[in-house]
Amino acid sequence: MPRYQRCIMIMLLLRLCSPLPLAAQEDGFEIGHIEFAGNHFLDRGPLLEVIKSKESPGGFSQFINKISGDRLGGKAEYFHPEQLPDDERLLSELYMDNGFYHTKITPGYTTDSARHTVTITYTIEENNRSFIDSIAYRGFDSLRRDVREKISHEPVLSAGTPYLRAKAGEEIRRVLDILINNGYRFARYVYDSSGAFEYLSTNKVVLVFYFSTGRQYNFGPISVTVDPPREDITPNLALRQLDFVPGDLYSEQKKASSERNLNRLGIFESARIETGVNPDSTSHLIPISLFIKPRIRNEVSPDFIVSNENSELNLGLGVGYTNRNFFGDGRTFNTNLQARTQSLGQLLGGKNFRDPEVVAAVDYQLQITQPYLFTRSLSGYVSADLGIDKQKPYILYISRNKIGLNKQFATYTSGTMEWTLERVQPEFLTDTAKVPTIIRQEDKSQFNSILTLSLQRDKTNDPFSPTEGFFNSISVEESGLLPKLLQGSRFEPPYTQYYKVTLFGRWYDDLSKTRSNILALKLESGYQDKYGESRQRDVSIPLNRRFFSGGSTSLRGWRARELGAMPDQYLQYGGNFLFEGSVEMRVNHFRDLGKWWFIRFENIWMVYFLDYGNNWLELSDFRVKDIAVASGIGFRYETFFGPFRIDYGIRAYDPKAEAGHQTIFKKQFLSETLRSGVFHFGIGHAF
Repeated sequence: MPRYQRCIMIMLLLRLCSPLPLAAQEDGFEIGHIEFAGNHFLDRGPLLEVIKSKESPGGFSQFINKISGDRLGGKAEYFHPEQLPDDERLLSELYMDNGFYHTKITPGYTTDSARHTVTITYTIEENNRSFIDSIAYRGFDSLRRDVREKISHEPVLSAGTPYLRAKAGEEIRRVLDILINNGYRFARYVYDSSGAFEYLSTNKVVLVFYFSTGRQYNFGPISVTVDPPREDITPNLALRQLDFVPGDLYSEQKKASSERNLNRLGIFESARIETGVNPDSTSHLIPISLFIKPRIRNEVSPDFIVSNENSELNLGLGVGYTNRNFFGDGRTFNTNLQARTQSLGQLLGGKNFRDPEVVAAVDYQLQITQPYLFTRSLSGYVSADLGIDKQKPYILYISRNKIGLNKQFATYTSGTMEWTLERVQPEFLTDTAKVPTIIRQEDKSQFNSILTLSLQRDKTNDPFSPTEGFFNSISVEESGLLPKLLQGSRFEPPYTQYYKVTLFGRWYDDLSKTRSNILALKLESGYQDKYGESRQRDVSIPLNRRFFSGGSTSLRGWRARELGAMPDQYLQYGGNFLFEGSVEMRVNHFRDLGKWWFIRFENIWMVYFLDYGNNWLELSDFRVKDIAVASGIGFRYETFFGPFRIDYGIRAYDPKAEAGHQTIFKKQFLSETLRSGVFHFGIGHAF
């Protein structure tokens, strides 16, 4: 390395290692530390967040900030004595918002001339907290009795509880929601006539909420505009999706749910509902305008499949055709052909589809969806599928027909009833006479009639990248009822009587409240078993209905179908009891860095995850010691169709490993733990 380059490197290293207060000494003293004394109710975190004075970051962070042009790291924070009164006021207001009306804040500071820093100390005397004496609602004289009862039912605040400004805000929003959804469209909260008034003698608070309700309105005449116009899109097609009719009491909630119904229909690119009325008008009717933009009626689209399976690149191609408003009435027709493989290298190298090392699948599907069956909340569909599922030891030839009903019970709750006629014909690529009996049972064709009932509640705030809310579902599956009824007839197909129950949940919490630090949790459990005559017969639950563990949406320290609390020779045939869970911390480290070339740093997320669980042959085989654990790190880049995902998982606890090498603490980190790690990638979050 030339001498001048070595000099530059030495200077950069010295700069990197220096504490860096001297570079800006002419600008004043840096704030080295902020302390709070006497605070018992509020922790240091919320107190620091509310004040203007901030602690100066370390020298390394300041150095990174300078060389990155303010994109990374943090700037030095300097002491300004004139900010202390503002900080005192902000802290006092924070305590008042939590019911402490007599808190005293005393700011002070000490200087360190040698380090050129200042330590600020806020001494807090919290004193007694105020409780609510009574709550008065004003402006409801003209309200109907049923609306008053709704307002009085389950208020956020009550007498005798501590006063919290945030809770008072929640109560105001609750009352306004009730008013706006019961015809009082122009209801508002009157701040000048409302407030929290303290009795000095008792240190209690009287809350007065004053509302101006205005007059009560009803939904008026409805007009429908289709742009661009299409003969097959009739006004009735849109009107029947509305949750209101002219004359109903006006409700913002019904307006919003009606917009969701229209957009959920699948044949509109966009649908919006607009209202128009002058609050001073003498009419009590609010005219409604529907503006609808149809989607392309006939569309042919290619499919490109990129995912990870068994730690191999899973690639595929497909083509689909969609007819929206198929023969009118809002129904949709879809047909799709897909082929995918994770063994592209082997196939290009000359191996054929039947080779034991090849994993691939081909699917062809037809489906017709009817969105309106007797009522807007009930839809139905029929479908037909033909598929070939090639796994390493076997091939499944699958044909199925489905009839399903979807019911929207409430805004966030829906249910599905599905009847499936399915024929599964396995072909084993090894001599089944040389494998255990439990596997030889699989080498039988089956024709099953499967009835599935599902119920789900979805309160997530985004279908692709949720940051708040939850999704819970329960599914119950039964097979064998119809073939049982056909016993003794000429057509007596081979079948299995079994039942299957699956529970699934996802939960999300924005810990930062700024969509930058998301805690995501997943829990799944399923069990299936034969019943009736099938318990004594030499038949098995179909291979395509089993539980499998490991992979990009399961325990990410293992490849797909690689994990199971059973002998390795049974892994490819699945189990009958599954228990899995995951914890993810999704952190947006780079949200304030702007854009570089085509990369938006706000779209980049890092994910730190922990997966646990396993798959057992039978429920009676379950042992706590068999619960495997994987951990790792992931990368996400958000796109309009969901985040692009890369995960790297390692085995933190492998119950099948030899004694003394089961946990990450007992293995060589580089040669055993990292070397056996697995990369996974795909589109969309793992859950």
